[in-house]
Amino acid sequence: MLNGFSRNPVAAIAEREAGWLLLASLLASMPKEELEDQVFDVLLLWASPFTGNPESYLSHIQDWASELRVLSVAIEALTAFIRSFVSPIIATANGGILLNPVLAYLGGALSLISSLSTKQLPNLKSALNLFTTRTLMAYQSLSNPMVYQSEHEQMLQLCSSPFSDPSGWEESSCLKFLLDKRDASLGPWIPGRDSFEDELRAFDGGVDGFLPCVWDDEISNFPQPEPVSKMLVNQMLLCYGSIFACQDNTAKIRLLNNIDQCLKAGKKYSWYMFLVSNACVALLSGLKELLTLRGAQSLPTDIFSMIQSIFKGILGESEISTAQRRAACEGLGLLARTGNDIFTARMARSLLGELVTPVDLSYAASVALSLGCIHRT
Repeated sequence: MLNGFSRNPVAAIAEREAGWLLLASLLASMPKEELEDQVFDVLLLWASPFTGNPESYLSHIQDWASELRVLSVAIEALTAFIRSFVSPIIATANGGILLNPVLAYLGGALSLISSLSTKQLPNLKSALNLFTTRTLMAYQSLSNPMVYQSEHEQMLQLCSSPFSDPSGWEESSCLKFLLDKRDASLGPWIPGRDSFEDELRAFDGGVDGFLPCVWDDEISNFPQPEPVSKMLVNQMLLCYGSIFACQDNTAKIRLLNNIDQCLKAGKKYSWYMFLVSNACVALLSGLKELLTLRGAQSLPTDIFSMIQSIFKGILGESEISTAQRRAACEGLGLLARTGNDIFTARMARSLLGELVTPVDLSYAASVALSLGCIHRT
C-alpha cells in the first residue's frame, strides 16, 4: 500500500494514507519482539518522502494539500516507531543506530515545512499546520531534546512565531496539564465526578482537529477536541521551552528577552491575555525541562532574575485568569527548585516584603500562593 499504490492519483492518496495508518497501529500495538527482525526494513519506508532535496520531491506533486495529509500520517507512524523502538533505548548504542535515520527523516520533514512556508500557497495552510504539528509531536516524543541539537536553530525559528507575531496565534491550552494537579481545587479546571465530565468542560471543538485513534495512550471521549491551529501553538510552545533548556546562557537570555519584550509591547492589544498564557506555557515547559536535564545549577543569576521578573510582571496584571495566576505562581516555585539556595532565599524574602503593605488584594493572594509553591519545593 505504501510502495505499490494505484495509478489513479485519488485512489493512490487514499491507499498511502491507509497504509501509513495501518503501520502506525501495528507499531503502537504489536510487541516489539515481533518486529525486531524487520526493524531496519520498516525504517526504510520513510526514506522516499523524507530524504533528498525537498524541492525535487515537491516538484512532482500536483495536489500538495492531499500530499501533506499523507505525510502527516507518515509522521504519525514515525512517532509510533520512535515511542516503541527509539525512546526506550535512546541512551544505548542500539538507540543510536535507530536514532540517526529517524533524525534524518525528521530533518527532512523540517526542510519540507520550511520550503512550503516560503511559497505562500493558497488553500495549503490547514494541511501545512497539520504536518507541522505532527512533526513537532514527533520531536517531542524523543525523550531528550539534546539528541536533535543540530536542528534547534531551525526549530526555534519555527517555534518563536507565537512571540514574533503574537496576533496571529491562538491561546494555548497546555496549562491544563502543565499546572500542578495538587492545586486543582483552585480552578479553573476543578475535577468533576469523572473524566467524561472534565473533558466536556474543556471541549473546544475544531473541524480539522485530530480524530481519536485506538492505539493512542489516551483516547479522547470526543472527536476533534481542538482545532489544529491550537494544537500547533501548543506544540510550538512546548518545543520552545524544551529547546530553551538546552541552549547556552547567551541564547537563553535572547529567548527570554523575546518573551519579555513581546509581553511589554503587547499590553495594549486585545490578544494580550492569549500572549500571557503562551508565555507561561513556554516558561513552565522550559523550567520543567531544565529540572529533567539537571542543567540549572550552572545558570547565572541574571537568567533566574529575568524569569522571576517576567512571572512577577504577569502577577501584577489585574485581568489575568485563574490559570494564568496559578501558572505564574507555580513558575516561581519551579524557579526556586532550579535556582540555588541563595537565590531562592532572596526571592522568598522579596515576596515576603511585598506582603507587608499590599496594595492590591489579588496581587497579595498571588504572592501568598507563590510563597506556598516555593515552600512546597
